[in-house]
Amino acid sequence: MHKTIPGMLLVLLTACGGPSAEEQARKNYHEGEAPVAPAKPAGTLEVKIEDREKDTSKVTFYWTVDSLKYDKTFNDLPLMQNLTDTSLYKVLWDAPNSVWIGFIKPNRDTRYYHGTQDGKQLRILWVPSPPQRIYQYMEKDLGLGDAIRNYEKVTRYAKQVKSGQIIAEFIVDLRNATPEKVGVYMEYGGVRREIDLPTPKGTKPYIMAVAEDHCIVGLELEDGEMEDIYQVRVVNGRIGYKQMQTVK
Repeated sequence: MHKTIPGMLLVLLTACGGPSAEEQARKNYHEGEAPVAPAKPAGTLEVKIEDREKDTSKVTFYWTVDSLKYDKTFNDLPLMQNLTDTSLYKVLWDAPNSVWIGFIKPNRDTRYYHGTQDGKQLRILWVPSPPQRIYQYMEKDLGLGDAIRNYEKVTRYAKQVKSGQIIAEFIVDLRNATPEKVGVYMEYGGVRREIDLPTPKGTKPYIMAVAEDHCIVGLELEDGEMEDIYQVRVVNGRIGYKQMQTVK
């Protein structure tokens, strides 16, 4: 159950709502049968990222093909912090004039953009649901997200953190475990709170520190897959959490 935290900041990290009906109708992607074979680009693509430290970053694509030049900027891209460019995003040319760019978001989900050429026109659009063969290749073959999946899983995290005008120990701890649940204890700047995390049979709770002031709390399943349940973060001297999904 997701409980509110009196006197604490509820940190919302996910992007805004999904695409409009017009955007959905404008571009409809379907899964293809053909396997992905990386192609030699017909031009060049440069990716420029600004405002990395903010909740949403500005990303600009500079694409050229022969004499054609195209710039496109997206101002609302939430990005995982503390990752190098080579870990934060991957680029796949599935055809000389077709390019996919995948990014890692703070909730460890992905955001994809697709660039296409139609005659003398170039364009890059956000694609809410890329073809399965594309995202599987980028995430399994190119390794998009590997840097996060390989983070150490612990049962207690403690780090001295400066946030705003406060310097205090940021603590996230799994405690008071029973066969049905475990307590997720969080503390910063004198504010303390504990919430429940259900632990169905065969699951193992974990904490991952994705930044010194940002932890993910989730469950490792019997098959090794991981489900992120809570984000716990310190922002401007306040601690807060957000429930990412419900335990089934």
